[in-house]
Amino acid sequence: MPRTFHEPFWIGDRYFSDADLALIQDTLRRFHRLSRGELVQTLCENLPWRTPAGKPRLRACHDLLDAIEATGWMRVPPKAAPTHPVPRADTQGTPLGPVPLVAALRAVQPITVEPVPAAELPIWNATMATYHPLSFRRPFGARQHYWIWAYGGSEPIRLGALLFAAAAHKLAARDQWIGWDPAARARYRARIVNNSRYLILPGVRVPHLASHVLALAARRLRADWQVRYGFAPVLLETFVEEPWVGTCYAAANWQRLGHTTGRGRTGTARPTLPRKSVWVYPLMRHWRTALMAPWPAPVDPEVDA
Repeated sequence: MPRTFHEPFWIGDRYFSDADLALIQDTLRRFHRLSRGELVQTLCENLPWRTPAGKPRLRACHDLLDAIEATGWMRVPPKAAPTHPVPRADTQGTPLGPVPLVAALRAVQPITVEPVPAAELPIWNATMATYHPLSFRRPFGARQHYWIWAYGGSEPIRLGALLFAAAAHKLAARDQWIGWDPAARARYRARIVNNSRYLILPGVRVPHLASHVLALAARRLRADWQVRYGFAPVLLETFVEEPWVGTCYAAANWQRLGHTTGRGRTGTARPTLPRKSVWVYPLMRHWRTALMAPWPAPVDPEVDA
């Protein structure tokens, strides 16, 4: 977020010109009686400021107003007092049970990775919270949940689950490897997706299953993300915490870049968290060019309808 509002600047994937600044200034003056939420909706509509899928950039616009307020550039309506705590992940569903399965990979194929229906998200959340060593919290921003299915037996069996979500805000090993400066990272970070949770259910003993599933997920994630968010990701990242060493990622041809600094996902905290190895996987051949290509024009919901 810029520290000054006297020059054109980037916020995420959007360039703000002098004309945009003038429109923001005029809107803040003319509609100062609106609530902060109403003002955000108005700015997103008038700029316009939308995601590639055509949805208003509400969270980014709230952050913009926070920055404007902090710098004192313009008067901004006060924030509404919170009426309820930030919701946590719904883990009230019944988790899946262990799956006693010892078999060769060919015996349980075909294996598929399939999006989780909305009605099954409480089960997915509870399963991840029950069995994953890091438990589970509701992810913020873009995300895609998957079940891992095996169809080789008499009936389909769920063998595990995956979550892909927003990439780390700052990650020195990744950013240096790509060649990003802070401005490029802010503009294009959304094109990186983090494999933030990966679970094979207790009892499942199928050699090479984990790396096979990673390959299946990499093949379909771009299309699923395109449908859901209006653009296709270019690069995957993940973190592996000791005592795990990332064997399945190495077997699936992911590349190890180094370690995190222990500062957390946003990169602003003091280094108090465990250091983790950083792994990446390009989703296309010319990934570096695609990572910094112009963003697609947002879908116009009225035209698209």
